[in-house]
Amino acid sequence: MPPDTLANPDARIANWTALCAALENDVSCGPLACGLLAAVALGLSGDSRGFARDFGIAHALVLREVNILSGDLGLLTVTRNDERTQRRFLTLSPAGKDLTDRLTRA
Repeated sequence: MPPDTLANPDARIANWTALCAALENDVSCGPLACGLLAAVALGLSGDSRGFARDFGIAHALVLREVNILSGDLGLLTVTRNDERTQRRFLTLSPAGKDLTDRLTRA
């Protein structure tokens, strides 16, 4: 993400929205998974509970998408688990980084 968008919330939202739309056209997963993947890719969210809180979504729904994105699709990597809160700390896998880099360049 270009540095000038870091301080500009409108640009960050536009980048997130555009990447979500591109992911929905490219990846076989739902809008929630695409939104989570885009948020991680753009540095808007680094963990499941934070994403759930920021977007007003039940954490259990986000955890389901984390399992799909990190398991079957292999686009996210869970770097750490907090067993008490079930929070998953996330980063893009190499495949996820390649995908989001390709889509943000397009």
